Amino acid sequence: MYRLIRIARIIISLIAMAVPTWALIAGYESVFVRMQILTALLSGVSVTLLFWALVTIIYGRLYCSTVCPLGTLMDCVSSTSRLVRRKSQAYRYRPPSRKTRLVFLLLTLLFLLSGTTIIPTLLDPYSAYARMVKEFLAIPFGKAEAPVRFALATFAVAGVTAVTVVAVSWKHGRLLCNTVCPIGTVLGYGSRRPYFHFEIDPDRCINCGECERVCKSGCIKLPEKTIDHSRCVVCFDCVTVCPNAAITYKNGRYRLDMPMMRRVQTSGPSLRTTAPQQNSVTCSKK
Repeated sequence: MYRLIRIARIIISLIAMAVPTWALIAGYESVFVRMQILTALLSGVSVTLLFWALVTIIYGRLYCSTVCPLGTLMDCVSSTSRLVRRKSQAYRYRPPSRKTRLVFLLLTLLFLLSGTTIIPTLLDPYSAYARMVKEFLAIPFGKAEAPVRFALATFAVAGVTAVTVVAVSWKHGRLLCNTVCPIGTVLGYGSRRPYFHFEIDPDRCINCGECERVCKSGCIKLPEKTIDHSRCVVCFDCVTVCPNAAITYKNGRYRLDMPMMRRVQTSGPSLRTTAPQQNSVTCSKK
């Protein structure tokens, strides 16, 4: 089932990237533009903002894995990197960059409150993707209107953005989503404890490391069997590679079938720690 969900997610994300790309080249406005969070915020479309807030609280960061075209571009680059570099391209757990995320988020909010959209549109994933498509595809090959004609400054910004996205994604997957992107940070706060989320069953986990190897968000901490849901982009990569079906997308948390320790007794004549009894084994020589 998880493989089918993952395939469906990939198809939806590719469509959500291809349609706006074609629309920008042809000079049309696609429906996916209205689904973007910053666009909805600047235009005052509260329905879109409410929709993504509910989706994030219930299912996690589905926006990042399905509708965000820049996120899909990062996934394409990281997938290509894994095909080319094979086993050398293995992701590992990275501690969350909370201070960096907060700095970029506050910077974005300050510019929005001041009425300036230079920094917000520079950091917004859809705006960055649309800028690259216009400069590299729409202007040379499409129907670029007069206001969208070639400008050296805009081309330079698009070029730096493209090089940064490709370089970071090639080696570190979704690192930009969880450090620089203000949309990812906001959605991360909303998905810290989503209703449905990925959980690792400690009784079934065999510590093979396959889930951590394919997690492009670097949010799986295998020794502790924990997942940082604020950075998880709900790509379903980890569940499809787990050889023992130890990861599931569910509500609630797993508990150990056999607890490692029992509660310390704090009442009575003496304090003592009760532990599970072990069967004694006797060895004899013949």
